[in-house]
Amino acid sequence: MSRKSTETTSPAAQAVLRVVSWYFAHVYGRWEGPNTTPYYCDPGRVGSFAVDVRSLAAGRDPALFRLFVAMAMFQARRDVVIMEQQRTMASAIARSLISSSKLRALIGSSSCEHISSADAFDRWCSVRKTDDEFTCNAHPNSPCHVKEASKTLRRMGDMGKLPTSAWLHLIKPGGFASIKAEVQREEANAQTRAERLVAQLSAVYRVGRKLATMFVSALTTPALAPGLTPWFPDFNGSDLVVVDTNVARAIQRLRGPQSASSYESHVQWVRTQATAIDLKRFRSDLPSYSPRLVQQALYVFGSKSNRLARADPCSRAACANCESRLCPFHEER
Repeated sequence: MSRKSTETTSPAAQAVLRVVSWYFAHVYGRWEGPNTTPYYCDPGRVGSFAVDVRSLAAGRDPALFRLFVAMAMFQARRDVVIMEQQRTMASAIARSLISSSKLRALIGSSSCEHISSADAFDRWCSVRKTDDEFTCNAHPNSPCHVKEASKTLRRMGDMGKLPTSAWLHLIKPGGFASIKAEVQREEANAQTRAERLVAQLSAVYRVGRKLATMFVSALTTPALAPGLTPWFPDFNGSDLVVVDTNVARAIQRLRGPQSASSYESHVQWVRTQATAIDLKRFRSDLPSYSPRLVQQALYVFGSKSNRLARADPCSRAACANCESRLCPFHEER
């Protein structure tokens, strides 16, 4: 028996196939993918953080920077919570976080000695929350845009460093074009290029691999957002995998509690499962192999809050073909 048929008949592979089938029957082309507006371009969902569709399609730096910072906010909290924060934030305040031109002005007017470079800023800026105040070691009583950003984001004390770190890492050295050009010079394979971009963007303060992968895959995986992936085909994100809490939980339940739990082991597991699923069986315009789409199916299926926000019928009645081990509503019945 071939490896592919063996993988397809294993209990875990069958479970993944059922989830992927559910995704393409109930979500893809309805809530996301073709004929839909990505959440990050929809003012109704993310307010002033919404990225202009035309600017994104053209790959312009202001749109890319806005998208990067907006996506980077999606950490350690449910999507619906972050979307509500973005949707209700005043546009002037949002602009101080996501506008590359506004950040340029704020950084240019700063007198802080630690803002001269990305490395110096990431290492020495000590903005943090103490009781109800935001302070730092260098200028504890002086107002600054980093403290204001931390106060606005209301998370982790130093989250306000992220927009400035992003600008210093990504815009100041020459913008996204220079980062892409460097990777293209050094790497010929489009999928490996996407991985290299993830590694570079992960260096931004409080971003890391998961959020960098979200961003790069959004720009390099046409099936996720047709017409809005300006870095494809030079960079191909179909092999990327975003491991969030929902995806990690699904993998652990299917692999067993004693299995490896590292980020990389989860990525490789999804890639292995994806080799057994020809996505063209669901739609002829899909690539045959895409771990990113398989991972997206696992994520959406396991996200209770997102499914409730979409009035998912499974929240009200049992589904005859449900993959009960992964269903977020199964334990309530």
